[in-house]
Amino acid sequence: MQNECHRKINSNFFKGSFIRCFGDLKHKTIVSDCYSDSSSDSYSSGQVGQSLPIIEGKIISYSNDDIFTLHGGATQELEDFQVLSIAKKSVCITILLDGMVDFSYDDLCFSYDTSVKQRAVMVNLKNPVSFRRTLHKNNRVLKLNVIVLSNWIESRLKGNDNISAFMTEHLANFELTLSDQILELALKIIKLGTPSDFIEQMQIEALTQALLLEIFKQLSDSTYFCENQNESRFIAPKSLYDPSLDRLITYIEANLELDLSMRDLADFSAMSISNLQHKFKQTLGTSLRSYIRRRRLFIAKQQLESGAISISEVAYNAGYRHPSNFTIAFKKVFGFPPQDLNINS
Repeated sequence: MQNECHRKINSNFFKGSFIRCFGDLKHKTIVSDCYSDSSSDSYSSGQVGQSLPIIEGKIISYSNDDIFTLHGGATQELEDFQVLSIAKKSVCITILLDGMVDFSYDDLCFSYDTSVKQRAVMVNLKNPVSFRRTLHKNNRVLKLNVIVLSNWIESRLKGNDNISAFMTEHLANFELTLSDQILELALKIIKLGTPSDFIEQMQIEALTQALLLEIFKQLSDSTYFCENQNESRFIAPKSLYDPSLDRLITYIEANLELDLSMRDLADFSAMSISNLQHKFKQTLGTSLRSYIRRRRLFIAKQQLESGAISISEVAYNAGYRHPSNFTIAFKKVFGFPPQDLNINS
């Protein structure tokens, strides 16, 4: 399966995180309390009256702490918005039944639209990665996300098979065939929604287990599961992910075009510079400066692949005064020079 990032994103979209979900079992609203308005360079951090509703509808939110977490439902997107967060180590399954979705894990991108066909994909995250999803105002979506704990899968692996191979590759991705069984089970889970009592919890867990069985049987039977095995973006983390960094990551991702000094980031995080650097390195296995530099280079790569901007412009946007320094840094990360991607140099 090839990466798909065809839909261009308006730079004036709001950027931020999913923060809160409120409402009853039949209708919920997701709001962001921490977001930036790129058109005005403002940044909201939870001040009264500044929460931004971004999604509403019949939203599924359920977690079986030992195996999986469910998200999705029948929803409408309320704003043009770029969601920025960290996705933790897991296997992420997205089943899109109606509407369109644009999302990415680091620079592994997907752009699906059911006006072409219904789609489903599973992605293996061996390390924490930057997750982005773009919402489009008035876009109606019917989808199911299943996030499966890696340890639950790995503890059941016995031999050298497709599933074992899939689990060894960071950002391995497998496009699912939407069989009648998978479609039926996904629709039943969405229809059931967030369970309200013990029996409904048993029902949704049984349905999800049956869905996972169909999905992993398909992967096991496949002779070809991963055309895009991207290299790991980070060293394996030395500890569990620290959620206190979520807000900082959101701020960095929304302001990569700015001069992000260590002092400003430490002040934003209410830490000393040394404590922030230590926590970031311990959690993500990479330094804060390296994370920012790599994220800017990933964006530069996407800009060059579009063919709409020159290497000099991309280098300047990425914070490099001299294109030669940008070329050296780019080649070090991706293994080839930027000239291989761009004809407007």
